Amino acid sequence: MRPGLRTRTTVVAVAVLALAFVAAGVVVVVLLGWSLDKASTENARSAGKQVINEIRKAGARDLTSSDVASTGDTASVIQVLGSTGQPIASDPSISGQAPLTSARPVPGQEAVETATLSINGSSEDYRVVSTGVAGPGGPYTVISARSLDPVDEASTRLSLLLGIAAVPLLTVSALAVYGAVGSALRPVEYMRRTVAEISTRDLNRRVPLPPGNDELHRLATTLNEMLARLSSTHEAQRRFVADASHELRSPLNTLTTALEVSQHHPEAMSTGELVEVVSLETARLRELVDDLLLLARTDDTTDNPVRTEVDLDDLARTEAERARVDLEVEIRATPAKVRGNAPQLRRAIRNLVDNAREHAKSRVRVETRTEGTMAVIEVGDDGPGVPEQDRERIFERFVRRDDARQHRAGGSTGLGLAIVAGIAARHGGSARYVPGHDGACFRLELPLLEDA
Repeated sequence: MRPGLRTRTTVVAVAVLALAFVAAGVVVVVLLGWSLDKASTENARSAGKQVINEIRKAGARDLTSSDVASTGDTASVIQVLGSTGQPIASDPSISGQAPLTSARPVPGQEAVETATLSINGSSEDYRVVSTGVAGPGGPYTVISARSLDPVDEASTRLSLLLGIAAVPLLTVSALAVYGAVGSALRPVEYMRRTVAEISTRDLNRRVPLPPGNDELHRLATTLNEMLARLSSTHEAQRRFVADASHELRSPLNTLTTALEVSQHHPEAMSTGELVEVVSLETARLRELVDDLLLLARTDDTTDNPVRTEVDLDDLARTEAERARVDLEVEIRATPAKVRGNAPQLRRAIRNLVDNAREHAKSRVRVETRTEGTMAVIEVGDDGPGVPEQDRERIFERFVRRDDARQHRAGGSTGLGLAIVAGIAARHGGSARYVPGHDGACFRLELPLLEDA
């Protein structure tokens, strides 16, 4: 089972801190060792200076072991070699031993090396400084050796101390990070519980916004915007179902009434009148069902109808000619090509033309043109127009203008402009009402074909 975000974050943070602590510890230990090593060399050099000065003045004839003995510093020993390379004076701790090193620098020069020496029964690493000295009876070699064991011991102790200190430090850091991450994620958990408690009957509930303008605040804002969209969609679907039920009920009630009258009062309605009523209401039902199915397809993002190159001006001209039967039609068709589904685009233009025919007094205007990267279709009429407060709402489903049932088309399902808006959106365009005209004017915009 994969550990949670809180645990993973804590492990990563502690691991990074541990690596940083180890790197810093290594640097400190290395710097300390280098400093102590350098100090050991200087101490060994300083310890032999007094003997070197005496040899330069009076030679080594009167030197004794006490003259080169360390004064309380057991980590340092001195040995003086004569011109033959044999010891002529040594620290009591190395009395009788062979020369500590084979280095024989000329007078005025020195040689520094690290050697393992056996002194006082134990073998240790020593920093050995050999200096060539010119004096009476010379030349001589003064060897000053200082133990490096204190350097190793100090480095070991510091490493151990850092290791011991790292345990509580990393523990405290782990607890701090674990608590901090938990505190940071607490609002997220509260948001999760809140969203989990929201049902389709309570979509008006929102997630409380955390203080500040950080990522959590933006997350809560995004969740609230998503809930608002879900609430709006749910409400639209609810209204759609209610409106569709109401619209379907009207022709069904008419059919039911006509059939009951024909059955119980055959003298009140002839067979021809019954057939006429049934045909008319069946046609209304078929039109409404077709519109509902088309709207469902425009809402379905998984529906991908075949798209081809479409000449909008040809479609517009064809649909406009249909209106010449009872109206004066003005056609201004400038070539405009788009990529889309021809039947759907034809339906959108037909709905605009039918809407104009339904509300026009005597004249309909259809125009196609291009503006920048968009193909534009405008359909207008010389009717009463659309009140300003209804110009956005008119594209909603089952919305009719007040005068819709007073015109020659006999009323509509209230889905025509909603279908236009849905088809436009599926083709990357838009549909809107254009103010400033005598009568109503609707505009459909679609992206032009790229190579047009």
